[in-house]
Amino acid sequence: MGATNCPETPRQRMIGMMYLVLTAMLALNVSKDILNAFTIVDETLGRSNQITMSKNAQDYAELLRQKAILGEEKVAREFEKAMQLKELSNEMIDFIENLRIRYIEFVEGAPAINPDGTPKSVAQLRFKDNKSKSTLFMINDGNAIELRNRLEAYREQLLLFVDEKDREIMSQTIGLNVNETFRNASGAPESWEVHYFENVIFAAGVTLLNKTIGEVRNAESSILKYIISSISRDDFKFSNVTGKVIPKSQLVFQGEPFEAEIIVAAYDDQQPIEVWWRMGTGEMTSPQGNLLTGDAGVARLKIPTNQVGDFNFTGLIKMTGPDGLPQTFPFSNGFTVMAPSATVAADKMNVLYAGIDNPVSVSASVPAERVSISLAGGGNSTKTGPGRYNISVPESLVGKTVTVNIAADMSGRQQTMGSKEFRVRRVPDPVAVLGGNFRGGKISKAELLANPFVTATMGTDFVYDLTWTVNSFHVTFIIRGIEEAPITSNSRQFSDAVRNKINSSAPGTTILFSDIRVSSVAGSRTLNPITVILR
Repeated sequence: MGATNCPETPRQRMIGMMYLVLTAMLALNVSKDILNAFTIVDETLGRSNQITMSKNAQDYAELLRQKAILGEEKVAREFEKAMQLKELSNEMIDFIENLRIRYIEFVEGAPAINPDGTPKSVAQLRFKDNKSKSTLFMINDGNAIELRNRLEAYREQLLLFVDEKDREIMSQTIGLNVNETFRNASGAPESWEVHYFENVIFAAGVTLLNKTIGEVRNAESSILKYIISSISRDDFKFSNVTGKVIPKSQLVFQGEPFEAEIIVAAYDDQQPIEVWWRMGTGEMTSPQGNLLTGDAGVARLKIPTNQVGDFNFTGLIKMTGPDGLPQTFPFSNGFTVMAPSATVAADKMNVLYAGIDNPVSVSASVPAERVSISLAGGGNSTKTGPGRYNISVPESLVGKTVTVNIAADMSGRQQTMGSKEFRVRRVPDPVAVLGGNFRGGKISKAELLANPFVTATMGTDFVYDLTWTVNSFHVTFIIRGIEEAPITSNSRQFSDAVRNKINSSAPGTTILFSDIRVSSVAGSRTLNPITVILR
Protein backbone atom coordinates (compact mmCIF):
# COMPACT_ATOMS: atom_id res chain seq x y z
CA MET A 1 0.00 0.00 0.00
CA GLY A 2 1.29 3.49 -0.82
CA ALA A 3 2.79 5.85 1.70
CA THR A 4 -0.17 8.17 1.34
CA ASN A 5 -1.94 5.77 3.69
CA CYS A 6 0.71 6.47 6.34
CA PRO A 7 0.20 10.19 7.09
CA GLU A 8 2.21 12.14 9.56
CA THR A 9 1.15 11.22 13.08
CA PRO A 10 -0.38 13.74 15.50
CA ARG A 11 2.56 13.34 17.85
CA GLN A 12 5.02 14.11 15.05
CA ARG A 13 3.19 17.34 14.35
CA MET A 14 3.13 18.30 18.00
CA ILE A 15 6.86 17.53 18.38
CA GLY A 16 7.55 19.62 15.28
CA MET A 17 5.69 22.53 16.84
CA MET A 18 7.57 22.15 20.15
CA TYR A 19 10.88 22.06 18.23
CA LEU A 20 10.10 25.34 16.49
CA VAL A 21 9.17 26.99 19.78
CA LEU A 22 12.39 25.74 21.27
CA THR A 23 14.37 27.13 18.34
CA ALA A 24 12.80 30.53 19.00
CA MET A 25 13.75 30.30 22.64
CA LEU A 26 17.36 29.50 21.82
CA ALA A 27 17.65 32.87 20.07
CA LEU A 28 16.92 34.70 23.33
CA ASN A 29 19.22 35.86 26.12
CA VAL A 30 19.15 33.26 28.89
CA SER A 31 16.99 34.37 31.84
CA LYS A 32 15.22 32.59 34.65
CA ASP A 33 11.98 32.65 32.66
CA ILE A 34 13.68 31.06 29.64
CA LEU A 35 15.27 28.35 31.80
CA ASN A 36 11.85 27.65 33.30
CA ALA A 37 10.44 27.44 29.78
CA PHE A 38 12.94 24.69 28.93
CA THR A 39 11.78 22.79 32.01
CA ILE A 40 8.17 22.95 30.80
CA VAL A 41 9.11 21.95 27.25
CA ASP A 42 11.21 19.01 28.51
CA GLU A 43 8.35 17.76 30.72
CA THR A 44 5.88 18.07 27.82
CA LEU A 45 8.22 16.19 25.49
CA GLY A 46 8.67 13.46 28.10
CA ARG A 47 4.91 12.94 28.39
CA SER A 48 4.54 12.98 24.62
CA ASN A 49 7.32 10.39 24.23
CA GLN A 50 5.56 8.09 26.69
CA ILE A 51 2.28 8.42 24.79
CA THR A 52 3.98 7.67 21.45
CA MET A 53 5.80 4.66 22.93
CA SER A 54 2.47 3.37 24.29
CA LYS A 55 0.80 3.79 20.90
CA ASN A 56 3.67 1.98 19.21
CA ALA A 57 3.21 -0.89 21.66
CA GLN A 58 -0.47 -1.01 20.70
CA ASP A 59 0.46 -1.15 17.01
CA TYR A 60 2.90 -4.02 17.63
CA ALA A 61 0.09 -5.79 19.51
CA GLU A 62 -2.22 -5.07 16.55
CA LEU A 63 0.25 -6.85 14.26
CA LEU A 64 0.23 -9.87 16.58
CA ARG A 65 -3.57 -9.95 16.43
CA GLN A 66 -3.49 -9.83 12.65
CA LYS A 67 -0.99 -12.68 12.69
CA ALA A 68 -3.40 -14.76 14.78
CA ILE A 69 -6.43 -13.92 12.62
CA LEU A 70 -4.95 -13.99 9.13
CA GLY A 71 -2.45 -16.74 9.75
CA GLU A 72 1.32 -16.66 10.12
CA GLU A 73 2.00 -17.19 6.42
CA LYS A 74 0.04 -14.12 5.38
CA VAL A 75 1.87 -11.72 7.70
CA ALA A 76 5.26 -13.46 8.11
CA ARG A 77 7.16 -10.94 5.95
CA GLU A 78 5.60 -7.90 7.64
CA PHE A 79 6.00 -9.42 11.11
CA GLU A 80 9.72 -9.98 10.55
CA LYS A 81 10.12 -6.39 9.34
CA ALA A 82 8.29 -5.08 12.41
CA MET A 83 10.52 -7.03 14.79
CA GLN A 84 13.64 -5.70 13.03
CA LEU A 85 12.20 -2.19 13.24
CA LYS A 86 11.54 -2.58 16.97
CA GLU A 87 15.11 -3.78 17.63
CA LEU A 88 16.70 -0.97 15.57
CA SER A 89 14.54 1.67 17.27
CA ASN A 90 15.23 0.40 20.78
CA GLU A 91 18.98 0.41 20.04
CA MET A 92 18.76 4.01 18.82
CA ILE A 93 16.77 5.09 21.89
CA ASP A 94 19.18 3.27 24.23
CA PHE A 95 22.09 5.16 22.67
CA ILE A 96 20.40 8.56 23.09
CA GLU A 97 19.33 7.82 26.68
CA ASN A 98 22.86 6.67 27.56
CA LEU A 99 24.27 9.82 25.89
CA ARG A 100 21.84 11.94 27.94
CA ILE A 101 23.05 10.28 31.16
CA ARG A 102 26.74 10.81 30.30
CA TYR A 103 25.97 14.41 29.24
CA ILE A 104 24.30 15.22 32.57
CA GLU A 105 27.02 13.56 34.64
CA PHE A 106 29.76 15.44 32.73
CA VAL A 107 28.24 18.91 33.15
CA GLU A 108 26.68 18.42 36.59
CA GLY A 109 29.53 16.39 38.07
CA ALA A 110 26.91 14.26 39.78
CA PRO A 111 24.83 11.13 39.05
CA ALA A 112 22.19 11.54 36.34
CA ILE A 113 19.88 8.97 37.94
CA ASN A 114 17.71 9.74 40.98
CA PRO A 115 17.72 7.40 44.01
CA ASP A 116 14.38 5.97 42.84
CA GLY A 117 15.96 4.92 39.53
CA THR A 118 14.35 7.61 37.37
CA PRO A 119 16.53 9.87 35.18
CA LYS A 120 16.96 13.47 36.26
CA SER A 121 14.77 16.01 34.50
CA VAL A 122 15.78 19.48 33.30
CA ALA A 123 14.03 20.90 36.37
CA GLN A 124 16.57 19.10 38.60
CA LEU A 125 19.68 20.39 36.82
CA ARG A 126 21.89 22.82 38.74
CA PHE A 127 23.82 24.29 35.81
CA LYS A 128 21.02 24.85 33.30
CA ASP A 129 22.68 27.90 31.71
CA ASN A 130 26.18 26.38 31.37
CA LYS A 131 27.50 26.67 27.81
CA SER A 132 31.21 25.89 28.07
CA LYS A 133 31.03 22.36 29.51
CA SER A 134 27.97 21.61 27.40
CA THR A 135 29.83 22.54 24.19
CA LEU A 136 32.97 20.69 25.34
CA PHE A 137 31.05 17.44 25.81
CA MET A 138 28.81 17.58 22.74
CA ILE A 139 31.12 19.30 20.20
CA ASN A 140 34.76 19.05 21.29
CA ASP A 141 34.42 15.44 22.46
CA GLY A 142 32.57 14.46 19.29
CA ASN A 143 29.38 13.18 20.92
CA ALA A 144 27.09 15.32 18.74
CA ILE A 145 28.83 14.02 15.59
CA GLU A 146 28.40 10.43 16.74
CA LEU A 147 24.72 11.11 17.42
CA ARG A 148 24.31 12.60 13.94
CA ASN A 149 26.01 9.60 12.31
CA ARG A 150 23.82 7.15 14.21
CA LEU A 151 20.65 9.07 13.33
CA GLU A 152 21.69 9.12 9.68
CA ALA A 153 22.32 5.35 9.68
CA TYR A 154 19.04 4.69 11.52
CA ARG A 155 17.10 6.78 9.00
CA GLU A 156 18.65 4.89 6.07
CA GLN A 157 17.76 1.57 7.69
CA LEU A 158 14.13 2.68 8.20
CA LEU A 159 13.73 3.54 4.52
CA LEU A 160 14.83 0.00 3.58
CA PHE A 161 11.51 -1.19 5.04
CA VAL A 162 9.65 0.95 2.48
CA ASP A 163 8.92 0.07 -1.14
CA GLU A 164 11.14 2.06 -3.49
CA LYS A 165 8.16 3.86 -5.07
CA ASP A 166 7.11 5.14 -1.62
CA ARG A 167 10.52 6.14 -0.25
CA GLU A 168 10.48 9.77 -1.33
CA ILE A 169 7.21 10.45 0.49
CA MET A 170 8.15 8.39 3.54
CA SER A 171 11.53 10.13 3.66
CA GLN A 172 9.68 13.39 4.27
CA THR A 173 7.26 11.77 6.73
CA ILE A 174 9.82 10.23 9.09
CA GLY A 175 12.05 13.34 9.31
CA LEU A 176 15.43 12.86 11.10
CA ASN A 177 17.22 14.43 8.11
CA VAL A 178 20.51 15.51 9.69
CA ASN A 179 22.22 16.24 6.36
CA GLU A 180 20.00 19.06 5.14
CA THR A 181 21.32 22.62 5.02
CA PHE A 182 21.31 24.36 8.41
CA ARG A 183 22.00 28.07 8.76
CA ASN A 184 22.92 30.26 11.71
CA ALA A 185 21.33 33.59 12.62
CA SER A 186 23.53 35.34 10.02
CA GLY A 187 22.44 32.98 7.25
CA ALA A 188 25.79 31.18 7.01
CA PRO A 189 25.63 27.37 6.50
CA GLU A 190 26.62 25.10 9.38
CA SER A 191 26.46 21.41 10.24
CA TRP A 192 23.63 19.75 12.18
CA GLU A 193 25.72 19.25 15.31
CA VAL A 194 26.97 22.86 15.38
CA HIS A 195 23.47 24.19 14.67
CA TYR A 196 21.97 22.37 17.64
CA PHE A 197 24.75 21.94 20.22
CA GLU A 198 27.55 24.52 19.84
CA ASN A 199 27.35 27.31 22.42
CA VAL A 200 23.92 26.04 23.48
CA ILE A 201 23.00 26.16 27.15
CA PHE A 202 22.92 22.86 29.00
CA ALA A 203 19.12 22.90 29.59
CA ALA A 204 18.54 23.31 25.86
CA GLY A 205 20.95 20.50 24.97
CA VAL A 206 19.27 18.03 27.33
CA THR A 207 15.83 19.06 26.06
CA LEU A 208 16.97 18.60 22.46
CA LEU A 209 18.04 15.05 23.25
CA ASN A 210 14.59 14.39 24.71
CA LYS A 211 13.07 15.86 21.54
CA THR A 212 15.28 13.57 19.43
CA ILE A 213 13.98 10.55 21.34
CA GLY A 214 10.46 11.64 20.42
CA GLU A 215 11.43 12.04 16.77
CA VAL A 216 12.87 8.51 16.73
CA ARG A 217 9.70 7.10 18.29
CA ASN A 218 7.56 8.98 15.76
CA ALA A 219 9.71 7.74 12.87
CA GLU A 220 9.32 4.20 14.24
CA SER A 221 5.54 4.76 14.43
CA SER A 222 5.34 5.95 10.80
CA ILE A 223 7.28 2.94 9.48
CA LEU A 224 5.32 0.51 11.68
CA LYS A 225 2.01 1.87 10.38
CA TYR A 226 3.35 1.57 6.86
CA ILE A 227 4.28 -2.08 7.47
CA ILE A 228 0.86 -2.85 8.96
CA SER A 229 -0.95 -1.07 6.14
CA SER A 230 0.88 -3.17 3.55
CA ILE A 231 -0.78 -6.38 4.78
CA SER A 232 -3.36 -7.63 2.26
CA ARG A 233 -6.95 -7.24 3.44
CA ASP A 234 -8.79 -8.44 0.38
CA ASP A 235 -11.21 -10.66 2.28
CA PHE A 236 -12.10 -8.21 5.13
CA LYS A 237 -12.82 -11.16 7.46
CA PHE A 238 -11.03 -9.93 10.56
CA SER A 239 -12.50 -7.99 13.49
CA ASN A 240 -9.56 -5.82 14.43
CA VAL A 241 -10.04 -2.94 12.01
CA THR A 242 -9.93 0.27 14.07
CA GLY A 243 -10.79 3.89 13.45
CA LYS A 244 -7.93 6.40 13.23
CA VAL A 245 -8.09 10.08 14.14
CA ILE A 246 -5.50 12.33 12.48
CA PRO A 247 -5.64 15.87 13.95
CA LYS A 248 -3.97 18.79 12.22
CA SER A 249 -2.69 19.53 15.71
CA GLN A 250 -3.61 18.35 19.20
CA LEU A 251 -2.67 21.77 20.55
CA VAL A 252 -4.89 24.68 19.47
CA PHE A 253 -5.47 28.24 20.61
CA GLN A 254 -8.69 29.37 22.17
CA GLY A 255 -11.01 30.56 19.40
CA GLU A 256 -9.37 28.33 16.79
CA PRO A 257 -11.22 25.15 15.69
CA PHE A 258 -9.82 21.70 16.37
CA GLU A 259 -9.61 19.92 13.01
CA ALA A 260 -8.96 16.26 12.26
CA GLU A 261 -9.40 13.56 9.67
CA ILE A 262 -11.05 10.31 10.78
CA ILE A 263 -10.11 7.30 8.69
CA VAL A 264 -10.55 3.55 8.82
CA ALA A 265 -7.40 1.55 8.15
CA ALA A 266 -7.20 -0.90 5.21
CA TYR A 267 -10.53 0.36 3.94
CA ASP A 268 -12.05 0.03 0.46
CA ASP A 269 -11.93 3.60 -0.83
CA GLN A 270 -14.97 3.00 -3.04
CA GLN A 271 -17.27 2.42 -0.07
CA PRO A 272 -18.85 5.35 1.81
CA ILE A 273 -18.65 5.50 5.61
CA GLU A 274 -20.63 7.04 8.47
CA VAL A 275 -18.88 8.52 11.49
CA TRP A 276 -20.73 9.13 14.77
CA TRP A 277 -18.99 11.15 17.48
CA ARG A 278 -19.57 12.98 20.76
CA MET A 279 -17.49 14.81 23.34
CA GLY A 280 -16.39 12.79 26.35
CA THR A 281 -14.71 9.49 27.14
CA GLY A 282 -15.78 5.86 27.10
CA GLU A 283 -16.28 3.53 24.17
CA MET A 284 -19.27 4.21 21.93
CA THR A 285 -21.08 0.93 21.21
CA SER A 286 -23.94 2.20 19.02
CA PRO A 287 -24.51 5.19 16.71
CA GLN A 288 -25.32 8.32 18.73
CA GLY A 289 -24.36 11.97 18.95
CA ASN A 290 -23.20 13.80 15.82
CA LEU A 291 -23.10 12.27 12.34
CA LEU A 292 -20.40 12.83 9.73
CA THR A 293 -20.39 11.27 6.29
CA GLY A 294 -17.27 10.54 4.29
CA ASP A 295 -15.95 8.95 1.17
CA ALA A 296 -12.65 7.37 0.14
CA GLY A 297 -12.42 6.13 3.73
CA VAL A 298 -12.15 9.65 5.17
CA ALA A 299 -14.53 11.89 7.13
CA ARG A 300 -13.45 15.33 8.31
CA LEU A 301 -14.12 16.46 11.86
CA LYS A 302 -14.18 20.07 13.06
CA ILE A 303 -14.88 20.92 16.72
CA PRO A 304 -15.29 24.57 17.86
CA THR A 305 -13.10 25.66 20.81
CA ASN A 306 -14.39 28.35 23.16
CA GLN A 307 -12.67 27.35 26.39
CA VAL A 308 -9.14 26.42 27.38
CA GLY A 309 -8.32 22.99 28.78
CA ASP A 310 -8.07 19.32 27.83
CA PHE A 311 -10.92 17.77 25.86
CA ASN A 312 -11.72 14.23 24.78
CA PHE A 313 -14.07 12.82 22.19
CA THR A 314 -15.20 9.34 21.24
CA GLY A 315 -17.10 7.75 18.40
CA LEU A 316 -17.45 4.91 16.00
CA ILE A 317 -17.20 4.31 12.27
CA LYS A 318 -20.05 2.45 10.61
CA MET A 319 -19.54 0.61 7.34
CA THR A 320 -20.78 -2.42 5.41
CA GLY A 321 -18.81 -5.65 5.76
CA PRO A 322 -18.13 -8.21 3.01
CA ASP A 323 -21.22 -10.14 4.09
CA GLY A 324 -23.44 -7.12 3.47
CA LEU A 325 -24.07 -6.53 7.18
CA PRO A 326 -23.18 -3.25 8.97
CA GLN A 327 -20.04 -3.25 11.11
CA THR A 328 -18.81 -0.59 13.54
CA PHE A 329 -15.29 0.32 14.68
CA PRO A 330 -14.76 2.58 17.71
CA PHE A 331 -12.23 5.40 18.05
CA SER A 332 -11.29 8.03 20.62
CA ASN A 333 -8.84 10.90 20.92
CA GLY A 334 -8.32 14.25 22.59
CA PHE A 335 -6.81 17.69 22.25
CA THR A 336 -5.65 20.64 24.33
CA VAL A 337 -6.90 24.22 23.91
CA MET A 338 -4.51 26.99 24.92
CA ALA A 339 -5.19 30.68 25.35
CA PRO A 340 -2.98 32.84 23.10
CA SER A 341 0.06 33.88 25.13
CA ALA A 342 3.42 35.53 24.70
CA THR A 343 6.16 37.10 26.78
CA VAL A 344 8.24 40.19 26.12
CA ALA A 345 11.12 41.41 28.25
CA ALA A 346 13.66 44.21 27.90
CA ASP A 347 17.11 42.63 27.63
CA LYS A 348 18.78 45.35 29.70
CA MET A 349 16.20 46.72 32.18
CA ASN A 350 12.43 46.77 32.62
CA VAL A 351 12.18 50.24 31.04
CA LEU A 352 12.75 51.83 27.64
CA TYR A 353 15.28 54.69 27.50
CA ALA A 354 14.58 57.55 25.13
CA GLY A 355 17.03 58.31 22.34
CA ILE A 356 18.88 54.96 22.26
CA ASP A 357 18.25 51.42 20.99
CA ASN A 358 16.61 49.20 23.60
CA PRO A 359 17.18 45.47 22.83
CA VAL A 360 14.00 43.45 23.42
CA SER A 361 13.44 39.68 23.14
CA VAL A 362 10.02 38.24 22.32
CA SER A 363 8.93 34.61 22.73
CA ALA A 364 5.57 33.01 22.05
CA SER A 365 4.11 29.54 21.62
CA VAL A 366 4.70 29.68 17.84
CA PRO A 367 7.89 29.74 15.73
CA ALA A 368 9.89 32.97 16.03
CA GLU A 369 9.69 33.66 12.28
CA ARG A 370 5.91 33.90 12.54
CA VAL A 371 5.99 36.48 15.35
CA SER A 372 5.88 40.25 14.83
CA ILE A 373 5.52 43.24 17.14
CA SER A 374 3.94 46.68 16.92
CA LEU A 375 4.17 49.68 19.24
CA ALA A 376 1.25 51.59 20.71
CA GLY A 377 2.05 55.03 22.09
CA GLY A 378 4.92 55.91 19.74
CA GLY A 379 8.43 54.79 18.85
CA ASN A 380 9.93 52.46 16.25
CA SER A 381 11.11 48.86 16.22
CA THR A 382 13.77 47.13 14.12
CA LYS A 383 14.09 43.34 13.89
CA THR A 384 17.65 42.18 14.63
CA GLY A 385 17.14 38.39 14.62
CA PRO A 386 14.62 35.64 15.41
CA GLY A 387 12.54 36.96 18.29
CA ARG A 388 14.85 39.96 18.80
CA TYR A 389 14.18 43.64 18.22
CA ASN A 390 15.63 47.09 18.93
CA ILE A 391 13.04 49.60 20.12
CA SER A 392 13.75 53.34 19.97
CA VAL A 393 11.55 56.04 21.50
CA PRO A 394 11.92 59.84 21.26
CA GLU A 395 12.58 62.23 24.14
CA SER A 396 9.01 63.52 23.81
CA LEU A 397 7.73 60.24 25.33
CA VAL A 398 9.75 60.54 28.57
CA GLY A 399 7.40 59.98 31.50
CA LYS A 400 4.85 58.20 29.33
CA THR A 401 4.30 54.54 28.46
CA VAL A 402 4.72 52.46 25.29
CA THR A 403 2.91 49.16 24.77
CA VAL A 404 4.57 46.34 22.81
CA ASN A 405 1.91 44.24 21.07
CA ILE A 406 2.81 40.72 19.88
CA ALA A 407 1.03 38.98 17.01
CA ALA A 408 1.56 35.71 15.13
CA ASP A 409 0.83 34.75 11.55
CA MET A 410 -1.64 31.86 11.81
CA SER A 411 -2.06 30.64 8.22
CA GLY A 412 -2.35 34.15 6.82
CA ARG A 413 -4.39 35.54 9.73
CA GLN A 414 -2.87 37.71 12.45
CA GLN A 415 -3.49 36.25 15.92
CA THR A 416 -2.92 38.50 18.94
CA MET A 417 -0.58 36.72 21.36
CA GLY A 418 -0.21 39.29 24.13
CA SER A 419 1.22 42.69 25.05
CA LYS A 420 3.53 44.38 27.55
CA GLU A 421 3.60 47.98 28.78
CA PHE A 422 6.92 49.78 29.34
CA ARG A 423 7.72 53.10 30.97
CA VAL A 424 9.88 55.55 29.02
CA ARG A 425 12.74 57.21 30.89
CA ARG A 426 15.39 59.76 30.03
CA VAL A 427 18.91 58.38 29.86
CA PRO A 428 20.60 59.44 33.13
CA ASP A 429 23.37 62.05 33.02
CA PRO A 430 26.87 60.62 33.00
CA VAL A 431 29.35 61.59 35.72
CA ALA A 432 32.31 63.83 34.85
CA VAL A 433 35.70 62.72 36.23
CA LEU A 434 39.31 63.84 35.87
CA GLY A 435 41.77 61.36 34.41
CA GLY A 436 39.23 58.59 34.34
CA ASN A 437 38.55 58.21 38.09
CA PHE A 438 39.09 61.41 40.16
CA ARG A 439 35.87 63.19 41.12
CA GLY A 440 37.20 66.07 43.24
CA GLY A 441 39.05 66.91 46.44
CA LYS A 442 42.71 67.44 47.25
CA ILE A 443 45.25 66.36 44.65
CA SER A 444 48.90 67.03 43.82
CA LYS A 445 50.09 68.74 40.64
CA ALA A 446 51.81 65.53 39.51
CA GLU A 447 48.66 63.46 39.96
CA LEU A 448 46.51 66.03 38.16
CA LEU A 449 48.91 66.37 35.21
CA ALA A 450 49.52 62.60 34.90
CA ASN A 451 46.15 62.18 33.19
CA PRO A 452 45.32 65.67 31.89
CA PHE A 453 41.83 65.08 30.51
CA VAL A 454 38.14 65.03 31.45
CA THR A 455 35.90 62.00 30.78
CA ALA A 456 32.22 61.21 31.29
CA THR A 457 31.02 57.74 32.32
CA MET A 458 27.69 56.17 33.20
CA GLY A 459 27.07 54.77 36.66
CA THR A 460 27.54 51.06 37.35
CA ASP A 461 23.75 50.55 37.52
CA PHE A 462 23.35 51.58 33.88
CA VAL A 463 23.88 48.38 31.87
CA TYR A 464 23.90 49.81 28.36
CA ASP A 465 27.18 50.36 26.51
CA LEU A 466 26.78 54.10 26.03
CA THR A 467 29.83 56.25 25.13
CA TRP A 468 29.95 59.99 25.86
CA THR A 469 32.28 62.46 24.16
CA VAL A 470 33.59 65.49 26.09
CA ASN A 471 33.31 68.46 23.71
CA SER A 472 34.48 71.34 25.91
CA PHE A 473 34.83 72.62 29.48
CA HIS A 474 35.94 75.72 31.43
CA VAL A 475 38.75 75.81 33.99
CA THR A 476 38.71 78.54 36.64
CA PHE A 477 41.63 79.10 39.09
CA ILE A 478 40.77 80.60 42.50
CA ILE A 479 43.89 81.92 44.22
CA ARG A 480 43.57 83.20 47.81
CA GLY A 481 39.84 83.72 47.28
CA ILE A 482 40.27 85.64 44.01
CA GLU A 483 38.59 84.02 41.00
CA GLU A 484 40.48 84.43 37.72
CA ALA A 485 39.00 84.45 34.23
CA PRO A 486 38.05 80.93 33.05
CA ILE A 487 40.18 79.13 30.47
CA THR A 488 38.32 77.13 27.79
CA SER A 489 39.32 73.69 26.47
CA ASN A 490 37.55 72.56 23.28
CA SER A 491 38.25 68.83 23.71
CA ARG A 492 38.57 66.45 26.61
CA GLN A 493 42.30 67.30 26.98
CA PHE A 494 43.59 70.09 29.20
CA SER A 495 44.74 72.96 26.99
CA ASP A 496 48.39 74.11 27.14
CA ALA A 497 47.25 77.21 29.03
CA VAL A 498 45.55 75.02 31.68
CA ARG A 499 48.59 72.77 32.08
CA ASN A 500 50.94 75.77 32.37
CA LYS A 501 48.67 77.40 34.93
CA ILE A 502 48.55 74.24 37.04
CA ASN A 503 52.36 74.02 37.00
CA SER A 504 52.71 77.57 38.22
CA SER A 505 50.00 77.40 40.90
CA ALA A 506 50.84 77.17 44.58
CA PRO A 507 49.44 74.61 47.03
CA GLY A 508 46.01 75.63 48.30
CA THR A 509 44.90 76.86 44.86
CA THR A 510 41.32 75.87 44.06
CA ILE A 511 40.65 74.76 40.47
CA LEU A 512 37.05 74.59 39.19
CA PHE A 513 36.22 72.49 36.08
CA SER A 514 32.77 73.70 34.99
CA ASP A 515 30.40 73.95 32.03
CA ILE A 516 31.45 70.40 31.02
CA ARG A 517 29.61 69.72 27.77
CA VAL A 518 29.25 66.13 26.52
CA SER A 519 27.32 64.36 23.77
CA SER A 520 26.24 60.83 22.69
CA VAL A 521 23.46 59.17 20.70
CA ALA A 522 21.24 60.09 23.67
CA GLY A 523 21.83 63.81 23.02
CA SER A 524 23.89 66.63 24.56
CA ARG A 525 24.27 67.34 28.28
CA THR A 526 26.04 69.87 30.54
CA LEU A 527 27.43 68.12 33.61
CA ASN A 528 28.02 69.19 37.20
CA PRO A 529 31.40 70.87 37.93
CA ILE A 530 34.44 69.23 39.52
CA THR A 531 36.38 71.10 42.23
CA VAL A 532 39.97 70.23 43.21
CA ILE A 533 42.44 71.79 45.65
CA LEU A 534 46.18 71.54 45.03
CA ARG A 535 48.21 70.16 47.89
